[in-house]
Amino acid sequence: MSSTTARSRPTAIGSKPRLLLIGAGHAHLHLLHQSSLLSRFDVTLVDPGAFWYSGLASGVLAGDHSPATDRIDPATLCHGRGVALVRARLCALNTDARQALLSNGTSLAFDRLGLNLGSAPVLRSSDDEASSDSAASLPGDKQTHWQIKPIPHLVRLRRSLERRFQRRQSVSVEILGAGASGVEIACAIEALGRRHQLTAGALTIRLRHRGSGPLPEAPARARRYLLAALERRGILVVDSRHDRHLPASDIVDATGLGPPRGLERFGLPTIDGRGIAIDPSLEVQGTDGVFASGDCAALIDHPLPRLGVHGVRQGPVLARNLIASLDPQASLTSYRPPARALSIVNLGHGEALALYGNAWWGGRLASRLKRHLDLNFMQRTRRLR
Repeated sequence: MSSTTARSRPTAIGSKPRLLLIGAGHAHLHLLHQSSLLSRFDVTLVDPGAFWYSGLASGVLAGDHSPATDRIDPATLCHGRGVALVRARLCALNTDARQALLSNGTSLAFDRLGLNLGSAPVLRSSDDEASSDSAASLPGDKQTHWQIKPIPHLVRLRRSLERRFQRRQSVSVEILGAGASGVEIACAIEALGRRHQLTAGALTIRLRHRGSGPLPEAPARARRYLLAALERRGILVVDSRHDRHLPASDIVDATGLGPPRGLERFGLPTIDGRGIAIDPSLEVQGTDGVFASGDCAALIDHPLPRLGVHGVRQGPVLARNLIASLDPQASLTSYRPPARALSIVNLGHGEALALYGNAWWGGRLASRLKRHLDLNFMQRTRRLR
């Protein structure tokens, strides 16, 4: 949908067009490695913190990896590449004036804009499972609620649990939601407890669902394998429709992720509950020269699950289309989501469950494959090219 007028928008004589990247997500980190793109633009990356890789998050919570293993400071990627880094958040956007207002009070001009804003926990209504009164509180109102994103929340959860484990305090955890994230968190907490050699009964973990059971979209045999693995770990799987909530020291909300809250203030077209509306080219619908990718973006005719694989695969498409957008005669490339994608659920203790369409397998091989893929991804992303 890019028009010739937008693609030929003038910049200062002798200067490169200004590419403003908001968010250090998968797709934008890919761009920082593309010399052909960096040579054509003056690039500025805006992000307040670090990139955390969700694929390693459960391993960090379990104590298998240090937080540093899961974290990349974008400054290390920008340095030496001629990319300016601004530590701030996007507050407002004027696409007509090509201006972005940041949380530090500055306003940055752009000719091309990329939005890679990630996802956020979905806010639930008062009668939903993740509401504040969804589980009984312990005496003294010491119950603690945790979100699964941003990932540093899980780092703080690990440290909180470890302090109590070291003091030999009893801990009871309610995990709301039995999708892949909920299952991984339940298994990670159990593995962390075992790492600290807790006595029997010192740690109780309840994994709650709303009638569909853990991993409801997985093949039936894979789900039976998973249920057996949870039982071996002493993780209680409960149906919230029938089982009353018991006192819990910690509640972890793993009921779902959605687009970042407040996207509507940017004046871009959105799809309710899915994110910024984009064409197959990753260009925001009806907004020339503005692109969105990853979990904050929603392909108009193709709803996608929030999996990191899409952000990773959108990176090369985004790079090609940003370069093509400089040529009024060039056509943009479409992102074609894979019909199926490999998903590996970490069960802790060197065991995992791999899912690929209707195919699945579980065990140590799946865990080794996950570890290889995750650590290799982080190594490649950190490495100068």
